[in-house]
Amino acid sequence: MRSIFWGAVIIAIGLLRGDSVFHGDFSVLTVGFDALGAFFIVKGLLSLKRGAAAASTAPAASPPGPPARSSQMR
Repeated sequence: MRSIFWGAVIIAIGLLRGDSVFHGDFSVLTVGFDALGAFFIVKGLLSLKRGAAAASTAPAASPPGPPARSSQMR
């Protein structure tokens, strides 16, 4: 969830400064920062999706333990 927040913050900074791809400014720096913000947003969304998928699956049965040792001392 933090990745989504920080990605939005990076994009918002560009929007507030007026140098963003969303304002039509396609310089290398603005494309880089907006791509970085989009990367963090997508990363956060994918982690949320993976977490929801892991929570919805039933836990797998645990494998059987090691065989019991006999009580005889050798």
